[in-house]
Amino acid sequence: MYHLTPGGTIVHEQYERFTEAVECADRMSEFLADAAEICEDAPPGVLGQMNITTAADNDPHAPLNRYLTIVGNEPVDRFRGVAPIVSRVFNESAEAVLGENTRMELIVDRGVLERSIDAYPDSFERARELDQFELRIAEESLDFGLLVVDGHGIVSAYDEHNNLTALVDGDAPEVVSWVESLYESVRSTSVPVDRLEP
Repeated sequence: MYHLTPGGTIVHEQYERFTEAVECADRMSEFLADAAEICEDAPPGVLGQMNITTAADNDPHAPLNRYLTIVGNEPVDRFRGVAPIVSRVFNESAEAVLGENTRMELIVDRGVLERSIDAYPDSFERARELDQFELRIAEESLDFGLLVVDGHGIVSAYDEHNNLTALVDGDAPEVVSWVESLYESVRSTSVPVDRLEP
């Protein structure tokens, strides 16, 4: 009869963790190709709990469609997002879930702010007039997107041409907590648009 020694048990457990990490890295490879830096401080196991949706030749809009499915079209309680691009689709999806009691906060960088004002001046002014909506401006250029909406966390990766390449999401408490921490790290270096210096 064979039994694992205490040392063998440790090796076995470490090997299982290693193989799980390799499998997770392989599954998340397309997301990590454009978003590895923001995942450096992710708690162990968080990425393994997330769904991944990637753009493919036969379905280039799969990540966007996943985003729209998660957000839905009914009013939400709370919406916190980071947007590195200007997008009519994202603007319309946010408007669709904005109810009278929704608290909404969005962070963009200066480049996105300027393009939003130029491309969608009416939408920009309407958003600024809403009491429950706050637009914040990040100090540095943003290269990833995220959303925390009613207990669901989303992080999106973009390539060098600002194309949405992959999206990871989940509603496990550890996942939402991690996405919230990413959001707070961006928020801590942002200011409300009304306080932005010219």
